Amino acid sequence: MAHFLEHMLFLGTHTYPEPGEYQSFIQRHGGSNNAWTGTEYTNYFFDLQHEFFEQGLARFAQFFICPTFDERLVDKERQAVESEYRLKYKDEVRRVYQVQKETVNPDHPFAKFSVGNLQTLDDRPGRSLRQELISFYQQHYSADRMSLVLQSPAPLAQQMSWVEHYFSAVPNHHLGEPAPCPPLYLPEHLGIRVEIRPIKESRKLTVTFPLQEVERHYRSKPLTFISHLLGDEGPGSLYAYLRRQGWITTLSAGAASPAATSRIFALVSV
Repeated sequence: MAHFLEHMLFLGTHTYPEPGEYQSFIQRHGGSNNAWTGTEYTNYFFDLQHEFFEQGLARFAQFFICPTFDERLVDKERQAVESEYRLKYKDEVRRVYQVQKETVNPDHPFAKFSVGNLQTLDDRPGRSLRQELISFYQQHYSADRMSLVLQSPAPLAQQMSWVEHYFSAVPNHHLGEPAPCPPLYLPEHLGIRVEIRPIKESRKLTVTFPLQEVERHYRSKPLTFISHLLGDEGPGSLYAYLRRQGWITTLSAGAASPAATSRIFALVSV
C-alpha cells in the first residue's frame, strides 16, 4: 500500500489537478523527479533550475496537503505497480532479496511484500482500494513524522520563508514516534543455510550476519574499514588467496540496512 500510495501522489492534487502536470513542469525546466519506498519510509525528491525552484516547491507541497486520489486513475496505477512487479519477477537480485525476506523475523517490516501486485491491491468486500488508500494516507502521512530538506543558492532566510509558506498546511495528526521495530532476526533465524536455484547458470556464496547498535559509531565508521579490509584485492588479501586457489572470480563485502534500526553485513564471492 505504501508503494501504491507513492505512485498515486504524482497523479494530481486539488491545486494542480491535471495528472502529469508536476512531472511536465519539472522536465520543462531542466529537472528530474522520482520517489522510492523502503522498508520503513518513502522518499520523494526533485531538482530543477533555480529560478523555478519556488514554483516546484509550490507543486511538490500539495502532495502532502490535498491529493485528489482520482478514482479514474486508481486502476491504471494499480496496473503500473503490477508491471513493476512483473518486470523484476525473474530478476536474480530481486529473487534473492525475496528469499532473504522470508528468512527474517516475520514481524519485522522488512519481511513484508515490498512491491504490490494486482492480487494485493485488489478491492476488498465492502471496502474499495481507494478507500484503503485514503485511510493509509491519513494514518501515516503526518507532519510530525516527516522531514523536509531544501538545498539551493537562495539565502537560508528565503528558504525558511518558502517552507513556512508552502508546507505549513501539511496536516499534523500528532501521531508521535512510530513504535520501535522488533528484532530483524530471532535466534531461530540464525545459523541457517539457504540454497537458491538461479534461473541462469551462476554460483555465488553469500555469508550474512546481523549487527547491533552500529549507528553510534557513525563518526569512526568501523564497517567501512572492515569492508575495505575484506574486499581488498592486493597481495596477501583474502581475495588474492582465494583467487589463487581458483575458487572465486570476485569478492565483495559491505553493510546494508534493511531498516533504519537494523544493519546486516555480507561477504559475497562469485
